[in-house]
Amino acid sequence: MLHAEGLVKRFGSRIAVNDVNLRVDPGSLCGFLGPNGAGKSTTLRMVVGVLPPDGGRIQVNGHDVWSNPWQARQGIAWLPEGAPMHPDSTVSEFLRWSATLHGMHGPTRNASVKAMIDRCALGEVRHRMCRALSRGFRQRVGLAAALVTQPRLLILDEPTAGLDPAQVLLFRQLLQSLKGSTTVLLSTHVLAEVEAVCDALVVIDRGRVISTGTPAHVRRQLGVSVRLELEVDDSVRAEAALQECGLRLTHRSPCADRPWCEITAEGEISPEVRGRVAQALARDGVALRRLDIEHGPLEEAFRRLSVVEP
Repeated sequence: MLHAEGLVKRFGSRIAVNDVNLRVDPGSLCGFLGPNGAGKSTTLRMVVGVLPPDGGRIQVNGHDVWSNPWQARQGIAWLPEGAPMHPDSTVSEFLRWSATLHGMHGPTRNASVKAMIDRCALGEVRHRMCRALSRGFRQRVGLAAALVTQPRLLILDEPTAGLDPAQVLLFRQLLQSLKGSTTVLLSTHVLAEVEAVCDALVVIDRGRVISTGTPAHVRRQLGVSVRLELEVDDSVRAEAALQECGLRLTHRSPCADRPWCEITAEGEISPEVRGRVAQALARDGVALRRLDIEHGPLEEAFRRLSVVEP
């Protein structure tokens, strides 16, 4: 679906993107990860055809973005950071305008707008002016506008920046629902965010790709520690359940309100493993009031592994 190789972008004497390669398979959800200023947004702007590269090539569905722009951009939708919209239009008007801009008309357009309002949970604000929307609703409207034309490739640049936890969860659920039908490239600097929804990751820092692969592979390659933190009423049976799931207990301490105990486990930890631990604890009659995946500091991993320019 998306194949970019050798991308280079310079701003004066500064090289913002240096020999970046991206490959996103059809129907997958790929995370484009890196700290602020790593070159993520510059790369995405080249991919969607807004910013010309100084080197390299970009193909979308077999079409070159710059030598064959019309065909390449036909199936691309882009949601930049801070969803742009007309402040003096209602949500429904803006979505209809977005669909019309991409050549949709009549019943087809109206049906697509209605479907996106339902899918992005915008029913309560569909008649509200865009300027009056909260940050969370603005991002949902931006996503609906991007999806209204049923794109084959959806590119998202920091879509959850500034959202509260409930809004982030809803956004993740929307992305999960796209898997298999829409190819997604998601740019962010939050590792936990891409681990929750992405099949593959590309990690960039100082304009260079420093790691690629599955979330678990990238986490190991970057040296990012991951642990499972629990609060249970029986640490002995909990430890047995953790061992059954391939984890090892590394810390145990009683809570102030006994019999609760806080324990920490390490190993191959993922959302799926977290679910298996919860099931094992319930099966063994262990009461559970907290079960969280905690990541070590990612910024330190970036500083340690990134290429230092001379």
